[in-house]
Amino acid sequence: MAELIRGFLRPDWVARLDLSTLERVGNDFISDDLRERQSDVIWRMRWKDESEAWLYLLLEFQSTSDPFMAVRLLTYAGLLLEEIIRKQKLKPGAGIPVVLPVVLYNGKRPWRALHDLISLCIKTPGSLRRYLPRLCYLLLDEGRLDLDRPELARSWMAALFRIETCKKPSDLPRLTRELARLLPDGGPELRRTIEIWLRAVLRRTFPGVIIPRMVDFSKRVARRAARKACARSCCNRWSAASDPSRKRSGAGSRPSPPPPSSSGWRTRS
Repeated sequence: MAELIRGFLRPDWVARLDLSTLERVGNDFISDDLRERQSDVIWRMRWKDESEAWLYLLLEFQSTSDPFMAVRLLTYAGLLLEEIIRKQKLKPGAGIPVVLPVVLYNGKRPWRALHDLISLCIKTPGSLRRYLPRLCYLLLDEGRLDLDRPELARSWMAALFRIETCKKPSDLPRLTRELARLLPDGGPELRRTIEIWLRAVLRRTFPGVIIPRMVDFSKRVARRAARKACARSCCNRWSAASDPSRKRSGAGSRPSPPPPSSSGWRTRS
């Protein structure tokens, strides 16, 4: 999620966010009403200059354009704020947190729905218009994003979007290898999620195609972690061997481990 925020949201206020506090809001915080209405994902993070204030990110995934998305998100945002007020026992004047609705759209056709709730209303006299409910959501239309910006060269989220918007099957091996290279060491759950997502994308984008096992994300990331661990071990033992104060008395120094093979794993002696 931090990759999405840094790479694709507004930089003028993103710089004020403390992304080290980024966390997903668990089900114990979300009300039954909000769960029943199937809001996709909610994240929150603190502002740097206000350690007690949160920004909530209400993320909706869409594969088709919903003309009344603003109405749906108004409901989700209202239910979330009600739950925050109840759980945190906010006092009058304390101020409610900011809730930013974001729609992540991966459909082939451009998104057609209006972003602003007030634009959906019937023609209204100006004196009445000020009382109408307001909400505007941020749209990320993957097919219309500029994924070739230099600052996205090392973004694995951008690599995901490139696969989702790929139009030629011949490009997929290269794109999946690039994703495997950029993928962080997020544990087996992340790798498994990416593999499941990738197969779902390929089946949806290229129906009927036979999907080979182009990249084993688990092995790629495991080899990368092994190389890092081996390098750290070599450095630590070299430092110990070169420092007389750290040598054990009466015992020879332990031999250094063999260097990693080209595949990233150590060879057996």
